[in-house]
Amino acid sequence: MRHAKSSWSDEKLRDFDRPLNLRGKKDAPEMGRYLKELGIIPDQIFCSPAERAKQTALAVSKEVGLSEDKIFWEEDFYFGDPMAYLNAIRSADKESNTVMTVGHNPMSAEVMSALSRQSFTHHVPTAALACFEADAESWKEIKQSGCKLLWIVSPKDF
Repeated sequence: MRHAKSSWSDEKLRDFDRPLNLRGKKDAPEMGRYLKELGIIPDQIFCSPAERAKQTALAVSKEVGLSEDKIFWEEDFYFGDPMAYLNAIRSADKESNTVMTVGHNPMSAEVMSALSRQSFTHHVPTAALACFEADAESWKEIKQSGCKLLWIVSPKDF
């Protein structure tokens, strides 16, 4: 998932500290409700610690009923590169069936491309969710180009 729409209203804030704007505060829980309706409940969420991503992950986790202690803050989602997302997925608990990442573009688009052999170099909208399926025995076995994209949606699709 890419974080929901953020605010640019306070020019004094560092980019890292920018919160969600009103649309983002509406879209993040809406996407959580969408996941819940589909019965897709993450067992773990790996998330950037940037404020807008954090608010997005917390809103989604609340909607799907996931405890906040199942959210793991990954600094490399903000400061690193797309491999940080893949490495986080590979570190998921073996008991987890579904994991979620919440981060930023262009890295979100790049990791989607890396997972699926499809190009997501076009703009991935804020609060967009992409669902992938992997045929692997464990999270450690997730490989680049080793997943199948099932769907991608954004709040504008509703």
